[in-house]
Amino acid sequence: MIELLVYMSFAVLVLTIIGGMLISSVGTERDVRSTTEATNLGQLISRSVQSGVRNASQVSLQSIDDTQFLVARTAGSAASVVWSCQAWFYAPANGGSLYTKRTSPASLITAPVSGDLGSWIKLGDGVSTTGAAVFGGVNDRITVALTLDAGAQKPVVVNTTVTPRTLATIGEPCL
Repeated sequence: MIELLVYMSFAVLVLTIIGGMLISSVGTERDVRSTTEATNLGQLISRSVQSGVRNASQVSLQSIDDTQFLVARTAGSAASVVWSCQAWFYAPANGGSLYTKRTSPASLITAPVSGDLGSWIKLGDGVSTTGAAVFGGVNDRITVALTLDAGAQKPVVVNTTVTPRTLATIGEPCL
């Protein structure tokens, strides 16, 4: 009987240790997943802006109240050049969101009015600034500086600079 009690106590101790390790690994997996999702969102936003601005013939950056609006006139990759317009819109309300919109063939894209974002594609939520504006422009370069919410973990910081290959003086009808 005493041996049975000793074995049961030992089994309870082992199961408690294994259960603690399992609970710890579930928490770690949740933290890793939220950091990975924030990192993937940062890469998605970076690639979107880089591909749009890198092939742009003209870029326009506007700050409207707390929001930011970036528009690029971009050449397509078809055999004959087809121009398109792509825009990115940052709205800091409700934790910050970033949206994008593309028109092809090129046509005017204006900043959304009164939160009318029905025709825009949301790239992600939990986007905030790193102290400066999300989009900046210096010497024909566009900078992207943002912080992405990663849940209980430290936020993911994304900083990148994109330089258009060539800038033209005419950019209509996008701007």
